[in-house]
Amino acid sequence: MTLILFIVYNVNSSFSNRTNGTMMMTTLTSSRVNDIHKKMVFRYIWEKEQVSRTQIRSNFGFSKSTVSGIIRDLIDQGLIVENGQEDAPLGRKPELLTVNPQGPVVLSVLLKDFGDVEVAIVDLKGTILNRESFTLLTKEPPRAAVDEVAWFVNEALSRFPETTCLGIGLGAPGIVNHRSGVIEYSAHFGWKGIPIGSMLAASVNQKFPILVDNRTTAATLGEMWFGSGKNSRNLICINCGEAIGAGIVIEGKIYRGFLDGVGEIGHIPLIQNGNPCFCGKTGCIESMVSLPALMKKMGRKYTGEDDATRILRDKIKKPSTREMTLEAYSTLGEITAILTNVLAPEKIIFAGGLTRIEPEEMLRSVQQKVQEKALEPLARNIQLEMSRFHQEAEALWGASLVMENLFSLEIIR
Repeated sequence: MTLILFIVYNVNSSFSNRTNGTMMMTTLTSSRVNDIHKKMVFRYIWEKEQVSRTQIRSNFGFSKSTVSGIIRDLIDQGLIVENGQEDAPLGRKPELLTVNPQGPVVLSVLLKDFGDVEVAIVDLKGTILNRESFTLLTKEPPRAAVDEVAWFVNEALSRFPETTCLGIGLGAPGIVNHRSGVIEYSAHFGWKGIPIGSMLAASVNQKFPILVDNRTTAATLGEMWFGSGKNSRNLICINCGEAIGAGIVIEGKIYRGFLDGVGEIGHIPLIQNGNPCFCGKTGCIESMVSLPALMKKMGRKYTGEDDATRILRDKIKKPSTREMTLEAYSTLGEITAILTNVLAPEKIIFAGGLTRIEPEEMLRSVQQKVQEKALEPLARNIQLEMSRFHQEAEALWGASLVMENLFSLEIIR
């Protein structure tokens, strides 16, 4: 088998190998190099939306025969199609290439903290073709919950019988081992060591990769693939809804920490003499600012994210509700300032139900607290944004797990 010594520098490209200018050396087979080249070309077409073969050759420095072979393979796999011609003053007009909107799909599953589930079919351009929402009848035993999810997954797949599915991306609450597909610990579900990936695979009618990850990590990848985090190399996504968590990107890569436990900011006991939390501790941020916590303060039963955001919007002009939400925004601002000082991200994106109550006021409150608490150069330059995703578009979170698995440009796994 042919072996190639592959030397990679940080190429001047938005999807280059993320080494920050350092050099890596590794030995790769020629087939592995070809696979990397195909991912590079697909990502280039995906990002640019329409490109010609000449543009691909010019961007990467590949030979004409190399580009022809890669394009032929991508077309044969149904990933791209020829679509129109480039305007050219003289000679034959080059064919333009684009991601195939009628090609393979990915399936997204989002499992929320209180048992709401979303299942969606998404094409490679990020269009949601089908979406179903339901609430689990039971969380115990876990097998029963997984079987219910599998039923909806099989039902979604049955609607696209002639379409290839490239995989399932499942975003789950809690600490998730993304390599083994095991939910190691979920406070809200009361689950420990549940191999949800293999359990789901056993109940799904088709066989393909099932990628399981923490839901906030999925949200962060969703922002990197489909949202406003595309060109950010140091990024934090704070998911604030039923729970509070942070996805962290350092130098272009998801940072997971020991045991995949990074980002559980909702369980920082920041509030003295605070309320009990689902994790068993007291004073956690989540017990003060999450949607269930706000409903509890209002003396209402929590009945889901949609109901909670609607109630808070309807009651926002009531002085007690206004004071409560401003306190929640201020607390989020405190933790945002801490994350700014510790990790120095260029951008922090806020996602989840809390952002849909009064986004402008929330952003203003967080910005004010960051200006007060974070170091001046960091506070002055950081970009704080609300996610552009509406609730239905959060299906792209799960889809991004599959996209990252298939088309990530990490050279060494």
